[in-house]
Amino acid sequence: MQIRRLAASDALAYRELRLRAFREHPEAFTSDYETESQKPLAAAQQRLSGAPDAKFWGAFSEGPDARLIGTVGLDRETRIKNRHKATVVGMYVPSEHARQGVAQALLTALIAEARASGIELLVLTFTSVNQHAGKLYRRAGFVPFGIEPGAIKVDNHAFDKTHMYLQLSPL
Repeated sequence: MQIRRLAASDALAYRELRLRAFREHPEAFTSDYETESQKPLAAAQQRLSGAPDAKFWGAFSEGPDARLIGTVGLDRETRIKNRHKATVVGMYVPSEHARQGVAQALLTALIAEARASGIELLVLTFTSVNQHAGKLYRRAGFVPFGIEPGAIKVDNHAFDKTHMYLQLSPL
């Protein structure tokens, strides 16, 4: 597997994998399939274009027909008082690649970049029923700091979100 920063040229594969995530796991994301599927490919290209405050990584399978098999993003705060922190977004690895170290490798790359960029604090949320996500983040050193009850609703069913943080350097 190869982990690398995603670029605008990866937009088609990124968009397809992202839409799959929304379709198969609507409870895991605040974005939804219906809305996102209506956006043009240019929206994904713009998202990956290398804006200084948003970076995305992809995990690619090995071999001549390498495919995108996982993604994660880092969204740094833009306001001056919050520039010391960033949010982990869009973590997704399809089930056929789960439990193979893909998510851990993506998270390791993201944390390394956050440290190198001077980010002091990472935050994230995950849908509380996703115990695999909770274990992954805890192994990486993230600490839970609260649960947001009914944070999202899918088909009139509410899901809680667990909030976590990782302190990268002393405040």
